[in-house]
Amino acid sequence: MTDMSSNHHCCRMPSWLVLLIGTLAFAALNGAWSADMSNSGAPAPQTPESLKPGDTYRDCDACPEMVVVPAGRLEMGSAGNRAEETPVHSVVIPGPFAIGVYEVTVDEWDACLREGGCRQSPQQGQQGRLPMVNISWDDAQRYVAWLSAKTGRKYRLPTEAEWEYAARAGSSTRFWWGDAPGDSMANCADCGGVWGGKSTAPVGSFQANPFGLHDVHGNAWEWTGDCWNPSYTGAPADGTPWLRGDCISRVLRGGSWALDHDYMRSARRSRYDRDVRYYLNGLRVVSELPARKEGDMPFAATVQDAAHKVFSKAPAAAPGGGPAAVIIDPLIDGLSGTQSVATQAMGAQLVELLSTRYPQFVVQDPAASGGGQTPYVVIGTFTGVNKERKTTGERVAYRICLVLLDVRSGRIASKAKVFSQADGVDITPSPFFRDSPAWLPDPYTQAYIRTCQATKPGDPIDPLYADRLRTSALINEAIAAYEDGDYRRSQELFGRAAGTPGGDQLRILNGLYLSSWALGQHQQAAAAFDRIVDLGLDGGRLTIKFPFGPNSTDLPMDEAAAGQTNLWLTQIARGVARRGGCLEIVGHTERQGPEILNERLSLRRAEYVMRRLAEEVPALRDRMIATGRGSAGNLVGSGKGGSEDALDRRIEFELIGCELPTPGQTQ
Repeated sequence: MTDMSSNHHCCRMPSWLVLLIGTLAFAALNGAWSADMSNSGAPAPQTPESLKPGDTYRDCDACPEMVVVPAGRLEMGSAGNRAEETPVHSVVIPGPFAIGVYEVTVDEWDACLREGGCRQSPQQGQQGRLPMVNISWDDAQRYVAWLSAKTGRKYRLPTEAEWEYAARAGSSTRFWWGDAPGDSMANCADCGGVWGGKSTAPVGSFQANPFGLHDVHGNAWEWTGDCWNPSYTGAPADGTPWLRGDCISRVLRGGSWALDHDYMRSARRSRYDRDVRYYLNGLRVVSELPARKEGDMPFAATVQDAAHKVFSKAPAAAPGGGPAAVIIDPLIDGLSGTQSVATQAMGAQLVELLSTRYPQFVVQDPAASGGGQTPYVVIGTFTGVNKERKTTGERVAYRICLVLLDVRSGRIASKAKVFSQADGVDITPSPFFRDSPAWLPDPYTQAYIRTCQATKPGDPIDPLYADRLRTSALINEAIAAYEDGDYRRSQELFGRAAGTPGGDQLRILNGLYLSSWALGQHQQAAAAFDRIVDLGLDGGRLTIKFPFGPNSTDLPMDEAAAGQTNLWLTQIARGVARRGGCLEIVGHTERQGPEILNERLSLRRAEYVMRRLAEEVPALRDRMIATGRGSAGNLVGSGKGGSEDALDRRIEFELIGCELPTPGQTQ
């Protein structure tokens, strides 16, 4: 039986009064608004697999325009208003879905009526872009069944959680725009404007929310798929419909033109008997999107999927405690430890998602946080993989690992591993890593990678990574200063980082070298590079990214670039000479053409460097050998030949044991 209490719209009107209101109110206004607002045009139909959050489409000319909303999380309900809106609880929306940009219109309903899918005719005076009202829940079910059969896609009513999530669009206020009803923001009895308290407005007459939905507040009540329950105790937390309780009554959302603004709050709930028509009740539809196969999703969608898997499983904010602070330790390549355009884009996307979709967190500036003072840290790796998901050969996809660290407990809070398409992904190194001359798998970077890739939720954070969080905050600030062109500030920050317990990192030495060279302090740059040589040789291997020309053994001839490569060769030769022993010089090149030619090119480059070192320190001449590995040791593997593959053109210097002749002895 229909509930006529104050929890619901109002008392049920006699049919003659409904008809009279329809005739007088709608006929007076509809003439000016009967033109089809679809002249602006929706995009051409897209394949389900290609749709991403923010895309709009129609499946047919008479079908509702749909918009894809992203996966996410919301705190559903409200405290201090009505009992049926409590308790406030976290709900995860596990994947993107498409929802109507507008309430279903009379024109759209008429198509169903003409084809025999629907039975209820619009009220007299209703036409065009006015929302279809005076329909029961059962009528709405016939409409979505007709849409599904017509389009071949699964259409349905939104679940109550989906409706509130889409209506809020990341907000936590009474309405998506704030707590005040707003002037001319919606159509309700006390909202003002042409239609308020008189009739429905043509759909799209008011501003869309951030997800692109119009009229989620006011205009017409909208049916959902859920059964009525008097509170949220026991409600689903995964966005699915609640199909237990009073299923004779179904839930409606959004308020209407005939009721005041309190009825159109995002959290306000109402109900009506499923088989009863009412002049204020309409609908908005949802279309399910196909689940994507692993590795099929575009880059940005994959990052969003990973973020959802990580943050939706994170501990909820304590009641009344406010959001928890989180910093993002810049994401890195999972093999080289470098940052790129892609990893920086991931970081920026995570900041945006945390700020708009996950209110239990607040993103904090790492420099202001002091690193280890923040309760949560996000880290992630981005790694090219082949068809077998291995890190060798041609990279056809990217593996994204994302981890949330609970610093206070010292453990992994949550984790996700997903695969992205390779198309459109820019792996060009960021300026600092592009300019850095040396590379080696230093212990700190390896601890970061291990913490991300070799753990599961509940595992301890790698202690070396945890111990270096404060130093990492300084380094990241210094890198940002370098990339902003503030070389003096960068040098000062790298100097401070060098004085910390984690100051023996390659990033710091590269930073001191780069900032000093940029400031014209070539003597300080030479001293920093000398420390790089010692750091590498202490571990048995030093790697330098010599800027060879394409398919060539030639190094740059311009004065600035030649000055740096000459300095590198001088410091390497002197560093090796100080240590004694012998040296194997190993050439590499990116994957291009027949491998036998790659091997030959990498060998010729190694031989060139060997000759240059002998020119610097003739005593090394009989203590060196050159070998070429072609593309077998690629770390990047794109084969594009640009700056993104500079690390694959590296020269390695490996100390090897040998017996040196005594003075006066010949070999």
